[in-house]
Amino acid sequence: MASIVLSFVGNQDPFSKFDDEGPLVSFLRHMLTNRHEISKVMLLYTEGTKKGAFDTREWMSTELGLDKVAVELVAVSEDLSNDPTDLLKTAQEARRGLDRLQSNIGKGDRIEFNASSGTPAMKSAFSLLQAAGYVVNGQVWQVRNPKEMKQGQKHVFETDVSVLRREFELKVLRGQVEAFNYSAAFATLNDANLSGYFPALSGLLKAGEAWQRGEFDAFWRSAKEYFELDGEKNQGEQWWWMAYEQAYTAVVRLRQGNTSEAMQHSFRAVEGTLWIWAVTAFPQEVVERDDQYPLLKPAILNRHPSLRSRYEEQSQRSANVELKGYLLRDLLEAEIAAASGKGFSEYWRTARVARNLLSHRLGGISEQQVLQAWGMDLKTEKAWQQRIIGCLNLLTGKQFGSLETASLFAKLHQKVLIAIASYQP
Repeated sequence: MASIVLSFVGNQDPFSKFDDEGPLVSFLRHMLTNRHEISKVMLLYTEGTKKGAFDTREWMSTELGLDKVAVELVAVSEDLSNDPTDLLKTAQEARRGLDRLQSNIGKGDRIEFNASSGTPAMKSAFSLLQAAGYVVNGQVWQVRNPKEMKQGQKHVFETDVSVLRREFELKVLRGQVEAFNYSAAFATLNDANLSGYFPALSGLLKAGEAWQRGEFDAFWRSAKEYFELDGEKNQGEQWWWMAYEQAYTAVVRLRQGNTSEAMQHSFRAVEGTLWIWAVTAFPQEVVERDDQYPLLKPAILNRHPSLRSRYEEQSQRSANVELKGYLLRDLLEAEIAAASGKGFSEYWRTARVARNLLSHRLGGISEQQVLQAWGMDLKTEKAWQQRIIGCLNLLTGKQFGSLETASLFAKLHQKVLIAIASYQP
């Protein structure tokens, strides 16, 4: 294993104005004293430190015996040379130098960054590259001013940038969670070895990942241990709980800009709940079937005679009367009078049309079209949510004020954000 050195050249390289060894010389001497095999050195210089770069290369050959080591002098860009305090330009030049070294890096070789030469921006650039993960096998070094060293302090020492790198990784993780990208967040948690800092986060993300795939049963099995309130601990056992998860999926997709899926999920939430409601409300009259519409028995006419005309019309077409379309609408309004008002009327009249058009034609749908599919009076996401949850509450008999308060995933999502925010270095 060999060491490859990358460093900027500062005004104190190779020597300070007091003829003391500069940081670059001190660093290289430390490497040789500690038996590091140096295979290559790359020095990045500005117009103002060009002479220092050549003097350092000469000194390495004559004084340190590194005459057989390849030393490459690389002039930085004119922009950085004119303003060596620019952190962005400095980081770009450091990255360019690192890219040039790639062909020299053998298996097991390590990049050694001297972060003590040059301007403050130059001293920071290598730590930023290391923390950002640009280097797999690298180490950042610092050199203390010998005149300011305190007892017990090392002259040359390695810098631990893991805390800074962890902050970068946490920012990525937080952004992925906020965007509801739970699969990516789960991968980041494991790839960045962050799970040790968040004991429960892996399980929370795994549950959220199942929810994002629409696997609500798997989500509930994974997530239920994290819920503590009585109402939440058994919500996943209720017949209606998936209705609110499906509806909240529409909210998430809308916030992600996926309007087509937002429309489909919003309609599906109400449509699917209607079927389950019918089976639950009329266990003797409605027969549930796998992958088919439920069947409606003639006995329903004893309970709701007003359905006779519609029912007989359907029975003339088929011996099995399927509960769908206008027959389902009539049954709902006969059982729940309020279902004939605003909300469900928009579901039957416009949401079904928008959903069918979306399913049978190419192209997308705008956010405004998603909202107004549920009523031309809807202008905001909040109003859209209220219309959908109004339909669901009517069917389930619940009094949820918003889809956030109804959805178990929305509660889990908050737990994830709180867990990440609780990080302590």
